[in-house]
Formats: sequence, C-alpha cells, structure tokens
Amino acid sequence: MYTTQETNSDSRNGMALRELSRLFILFAAAVRQAASVEALSQKLGVKVTEPQADALRFLYLNNNVTIGEMAVGLGHTISGATKAVNRLEKNGWVSRVSSGDDHRTVYVRLTDSGKKLSCELFSETEERLCRILRRLQPDTLERLKAIMKAFLHDYIDNEEIASKLCVACGFEGGIHCCESDIDCVVAKAVKHIDIQEVTSISAPPLG
Repeated sequence: MYTTQETNSDSRNGMALRELSRLFILFAAAVRQAASVEALSQKLGVKVTEPQADALRFLYLNNNVTIGEMAVGLGHTISGATKAVNRLEKNGWVSRVSSGDDHRTVYVRLTDSGKKLSCELFSETEERLCRILRRLQPDTLERLKAIMKAFLHDYIDNEEIASKLCVACGFEGGIHCCESDIDCVVAKAVKHIDIQEVTSISAPPLG
C-alpha cells in the first residue's frame, strides 16, 4: 500500500517527466527550424522544399544508394522514394546509374550540381547550429552531449531502430559503422543489444 509521501513523490516525478517530454518536443522542433534549408535555398537562387532537402541530405551523406535504401533512410515507401528521386532528377540534382555487376540494380547519385548545392546548403545549416552551440559554456556542452548519448543509448533497443538512424547519419559509410570500432553511440547500443541477446540465450533457466 502506497503512503501519501510516496504518492506525492510519484506525482512530482510524473509532472517532471511530462515537462521533460514537452521540452524534448520543443528542442526537436527548434533544431528542425535551425537546420531548415527552404529559406536558405531561396537566397541561393533555387527552391528546395524540406522533403527535397531531406532526400538531398540523405544522398549527401550516403551517396550511391538504391531506391530501397533511400526508402528506409527517409522512412518512405518505395513509391514515395521513387517520386522523390524523380523530382530531384528533374531538377538535375541526381542521376540514376546501373550497377556494373548487375544491371537490374540501379543506384542514385548526386550530380555535380547536386553535390555543389548540397555542400552549400548543409555546410551553412551545420554552421548555423554550431553558432548556437558556441553560445553555451563548455561544461554545459559536455552535459548536453552526455544527455544526448544516454537518451540515444536507451532509445535504441533493437537493430531496426539502429539501422534507420545509421542511414540518416552517413558518417564513415553509414550502416557499416556498427561493424567497426568507431566511437558511435548507435554502434555501442547495437553491441549492447547483441550482448544482452547472447546473455539471455546462454543464461540457465531460473528455478
């Protein structure tokens, strides 16, 4: 039976967690706004919508991918990813290239103009985020990094989530990071999942 003190403590914890949830939503929205390229692209004399920017960013980080890999990375259906590529191709920013080993496999690549546009857009948005981070004190930055890593480590509880995050990152070849020794929170989380699975399989039954 819960005491009044325990009930009050649970209520305060619940309110604190709800406040944190709202702050996370606001934080995610603020980052999304800071990283927006739609207004920036117009300054460069082109019109890039946010969905197009997402596709360009994915290709910028993971160049030479299939439509299927794009669909996974963008959270689209195959049909949706195909339509996105069609629009980018119409603007001259991407091209389709058949695989040398299997002509049935078609890769999507940024063209030279697509690479130039992506570099201008995403280097500027990265610098915009860096300018905001530079306003924070070094110890605050370290705490923020630790909190982000802890959140991601607990959020990633299966390999499907990990793979979707990996293809959105693109660092060191994207999905292959988890196979390397790179200092990546996603790779560490996957290794932790693997260890837990091995432990649960090898552990003797209780009783």
